Amino acid sequence: LSTPPSHLLRNMGSGCSAASPAEIKPADISAFVGRTSGDALKALLSSISAEDRAKLTQALKQSSDMDQDKPKHTVSEQMTKLLENRRIWEANRAKLYSWLAQTSEEVLEPDLEIIDPHHHIWDMRQLRGFNMFGMMKQQYYMTDDLADDFVGGGHNITHSVFVTTHAFFNADAEPLMAPLGEVQFVQGIAAQFASGMYGKFRGAAGIIGTADLCKYGADVERLLVACKAASSNYRGIRCNAAHDANIQKGNFHGSPGMYMDSTFRAGFALLEKHGLIFDAWLFFSQLPDVYDLAKTFPGTTIVLNHIGTPLAALGNFAGAPGYDNKQEEILSTWKEQMAKIAKDCPNVYVKVGGCAIPQLGHGLDTRDKPATSEEVAQLFQSLYLWTIETFGANRCMFESNFPVDKVSMSYTVLWNAYKRMTKDAGIAEDDRALLFSGTAKRVYKL
Repeated sequence: LSTPPSHLLRNMGSGCSAASPAEIKPADISAFVGRTSGDALKALLSSISAEDRAKLTQALKQSSDMDQDKPKHTVSEQMTKLLENRRIWEANRAKLYSWLAQTSEEVLEPDLEIIDPHHHIWDMRQLRGFNMFGMMKQQYYMTDDLADDFVGGGHNITHSVFVTTHAFFNADAEPLMAPLGEVQFVQGIAAQFASGMYGKFRGAAGIIGTADLCKYGADVERLLVACKAASSNYRGIRCNAAHDANIQKGNFHGSPGMYMDSTFRAGFALLEKHGLIFDAWLFFSQLPDVYDLAKTFPGTTIVLNHIGTPLAALGNFAGAPGYDNKQEEILSTWKEQMAKIAKDCPNVYVKVGGCAIPQLGHGLDTRDKPATSEEVAQLFQSLYLWTIETFGANRCMFESNFPVDKVSMSYTVLWNAYKRMTKDAGIAEDDRALLFSGTAKRVYKL
């Protein structure tokens, strides 16, 4: 420029001064324009001559042409999806946490040792808000989230057991071996907590993976061996057989009878050989399958998840209209089958919990304000105390089933409810110690 204003030169970076206007390069001008407001640019242009304005325009055009010749950084389609998934989850997370915050409680019996034998870790943000028929509102649950609940919740949680969610399977492995990826991943999470950086809590001290027994049968042995070698915390597998003909949408297995399948049982037979546990989840209508499995393999420890999930036992569930107004019949069937297992199958243990999901028909997740621990204890005590009385405290363990049950209440409220119902029922302190930590510690060898 022939007579550049000093304030223009000062803003264009080093190398530009009133004494050497020729040092101003197109790139300097382009960068300057990019960081200057429209009004400031107008004021600047009005202070220089028409000739200089023409030169400036030409310089900007030259700089723009040069920029167009440079390779552009583009965000991949995959990254665009990931960023959108994050945005949607953050909005949904804010809603969930705002709702949960409405019910805040002091921790009861903060020194009581607790081992949480059932929780998940996952990244399911790809669901973009679809929460599996009301079950999974917390679609991202990783180290910080675990710490927030298990440490920040205020209860004395010393250890936990991770249970498979088919998360982080190895996409590059052959399908039979893909579940190894989840076990390796969770062992890494366990290492974070074992470092002591999050206090004394030892997250994922036990790991329950999975294996496709129905498809591969006895061929899963090399997967079991690989998981044991990769993870000192590996304790066994879970195969989700939950299927009920009355559920219109949302069965977790395509057909009933998984545990009765001959190929499945060929693989199941390997668990005793390798000293591994089997976690069983299915609906109450399928409990005879657990009975038969336990009787056929008496040397294998089976842990029945979520007290056998008595669907619609506490009210009608819109997803299973076939059970409408049949609560008495449901509970009778559930109790009959559970009592039979308790009497004849000493190798079966029970996780007491996991009933805050919408499928039981209580409507906790749809309330304007989350229930208090008193309300939760009152609602579930008939199911939970009957289970404990039937199986005995030495075969029962309280569980959180987080973050699934977080759809209905906070971690603090959940464990307060367990403490209340056992205290109010007059359960002996030795038995309470088994329910809150002792049974889980023994079964999962923690």
